[in-house]
This record gives sequence, C-alpha cells and structure tokens, in this order.
Amino acid sequence: MNIRRSLLSKYLILILASILMWPILPALYYLPGILLKQNAIYEPLEIEKMWEHTAEQLNEADQHTINEKLGKIQEHYPKSKLFWVDKAGKTHAIYKRITEIPDQWTPSNLINYLDRNKEQDLFTVTAVMGTDGKQGFMVFHIPKSTTTLAIKPVNGDLFLILIISVAGVSIVTVSLLFFLSIRKRLVKLQTAMSDTGNNGILDEVSVNNSDEIGQLEKSFNRMVTQLKSSRAREKEEENLRKQWIANISHDLRTPLTVIQQHAYTVQSNPSSPRATKSMQIIINKLNDVGKLLENLLTYTLLSAGKHPIKREIIDVIEELHHAAVEWYPVLEKEGFRVDIDLPDQALNWNVDPLWLRCILDNLVQNVIRYAKSGQYIGIGFVERNGIMRLLIEDKGEGIKHDTEVKGAGIGLSIVSFMTKEMDINWEISSSPNGIIHYLSQNLNEI
Repeated sequence: MNIRRSLLSKYLILILASILMWPILPALYYLPGILLKQNAIYEPLEIEKMWEHTAEQLNEADQHTINEKLGKIQEHYPKSKLFWVDKAGKTHAIYKRITEIPDQWTPSNLINYLDRNKEQDLFTVTAVMGTDGKQGFMVFHIPKSTTTLAIKPVNGDLFLILIISVAGVSIVTVSLLFFLSIRKRLVKLQTAMSDTGNNGILDEVSVNNSDEIGQLEKSFNRMVTQLKSSRAREKEEENLRKQWIANISHDLRTPLTVIQQHAYTVQSNPSSPRATKSMQIIINKLNDVGKLLENLLTYTLLSAGKHPIKREIIDVIEELHHAAVEWYPVLEKEGFRVDIDLPDQALNWNVDPLWLRCILDNLVQNVIRYAKSGQYIGIGFVERNGIMRLLIEDKGEGIKHDTEVKGAGIGLSIVSFMTKEMDINWEISSSPNGIIHYLSQNLNEI
C-alpha cells in the first residue's frame, strides 16, 4: 500500500494544516507589506538595548567622542533624530540642530517635549550617560511607522480575522467531507456484505482507492472470488459424484447380472461341467466387485485426507520388478502378451511405496478392463529431455470420448490424486491403436 495515499497520511495532513494555519496565515498576511517597504523595519526592544549600551560606553567621554559615537548611530538609523544634553542642561544636536527642542533644558521643557512626542506618534528612548547619572542624558526618537509597532495586532485587523475565519471553516469542512467519504465507503462495503445476488453469493465492489479501505475492498473481492470458485467446484464435484454413482452403478450392475445368470445355471444343474465353469466366472466377477469397492474406499479416504502418505527415496525399477512378477500370472491368464523392458541401473523417486504400488496396480487393472481387445501390455522406460519416464502401454481402442481424467473411472481418479500429491508427472497419449501412460519425477523440482 502506498503510504502517501493512506488514510493516515490524509488525516495527518489535516491535523498539520489546522495546527500550522494559525502562525502561517498572519505571517503570510504581513510579509508582503514588510517586503514591499523601502525602509528598514526596526524592533523597539533592540533599539532600547542598543541605546542603553551606548550610554554605558560614553561614561566620562568628552564632547567629541559623544558626537562621533552618536553620529554613527544617526547614519545607521536615517529616520531617527538624536541629541544629548550635558550636565549643564545644554543641548548638543547631531549633524543639525533640531528646532523643536530648546537649547537649554529645564524640567518643564523636558515634560513638554515628551508629551509632544507622544502626540507626534514617535518612538522615543532616553538614557542617562555614564554610571553616576551626573554626566547628562541622551535622546533617541524615530517614527513608529519604521518599527514593528506599526504592525497591527491580529485582534485589531478585521480583514486578517476574516481570512483566519474562512481558513478555519475550510479546515472543518474538509475534515467533515473526509470523514463523510470514509463513512460512505464503509456503508457501501457493509451493504455489499449484507446483500447477496441471485445465486446466493455476494457481489464484488468497485475499488477506486488504494488506501486502507481500498485494501479491505480488495480483500472482500478476493473472498467473493474464492466463494464463487468454491461454489463452482462444489457444483463440479456434485456433478462428478452423480457421474460416479452412475458409473459405479453400471460397474456393479454388470458383474452382478453375470453372477445372477451363472448362479441360476449352477442352481439348475450343480454337477454339470457348465456349472463348474459358471462357478469360476462367479468367483472372478466377485473379485472384480471387491476390487471396485476397494478402489472406492481408497478414493474416499484420499478425498477426506485419511490416507496417510510417507514419502521416501526408493528405486522405481526394483518396485516395478516386484509388481510385474505379481501381475504376470494374471495377465497371462487373461491372454495378454506381456512385454517388459526395464533398464539395469537404479532410478530413484521420492514417493510413498504403497501409493506408487497403488498407482501401478490401477493402471494395469485399467488395461485389463478396458484394453482387453488388444491383448497386449508393455512396461518399460523411455528418456525424454534428459528425464527417464516410466511407460505402460496397451493396444486397445484408446479413449473414445474426450472426458476429464476424473470422469474416466475411480481407478484413474486415484492415479490422478496420488500423482499430484507425490509430484509425479503423469501424461496420457491416446490413439485408436492404444494408450500410453507416462510417469516421471524430477527430484530437482521437489
């Protein structure tokens, strides 16, 4: 998730904007006026400190030193007027005489001068020269318009108050819209979680943002997709179960019908040669029914996860030798020509030996049951792309209909399940001349 687009970032921006608005707006309001002024703007407190410090430096200074020091200050503050009065009360002007001040000071003259400065809107600073206060005093005054005293306070500027009020209302409005937007999206998501479509599954919601709620909406859509996929698999499995039931019913009905017919023959004439042959057929069909039920139980356990798997490294060639020895009499009895071609070297797979044997048994049984017309089974290995592949082939009629592996029968369904669980690659090549099953495993991919 992009942190810049998250709700937390947007909320922090609102908070910072509301906090920084109060000092920034007055600064922006007054800054253009200050920058546009051609003359410098002075701070009264700095002027007072400067004037007092200068008075201390002029302790017991002569007239020339005082005039020179105050002259430098006059140059630094062009708009100011400076003068000093010695201990005899005589006025000493800097550069030029100031007409509105007397040449000789009395207490009444000082009071009148200070009152007149207040009326003229001047900022005035006085200081006693020296440390004993007997050397005289000096006066500095400058128009208030050149100092920060000319800046109106916030509570006295109606236009600035209006700007701040509008900004405050804007912040509140944006905050309200922000939370209303969040609420609207949450209500929309809540409604989507409550309403189901015509098929009983929730509908997906549109995702327009990648913030936290957007991520929640994406998770909700993934859940809906999984529900739809689960519902589709459920229907598929239901159809598959129906198909299996029909196939099992057919597979059971056929041998049971044969058993019933031959049982009637045995019952009619139990001592005849025909009865003996019918009894053997009954036994064979009962074995087929038992194997069918065994496969059904195996697949049920596999589907329920009750069939444990214990993988280990085994030699597939050796395992195939054992299976071929056990199946050879059955195949020979069924009239099959058996062609077994196994290499001498070992071929190791990481599989469960019992599961691998079950795979081989089901593939051989599938050949006996559905490829009997070819009367041939071949078992061997072929190398493709540097990988040894086990093959089991027949010369039957092939797969006549394009059906999924699961629909081909319980035996092949067991093969499909076990090969996937043990990472065995299973491929089927079918033609009118027969079917070839290829099995392989690449230990580097496990």
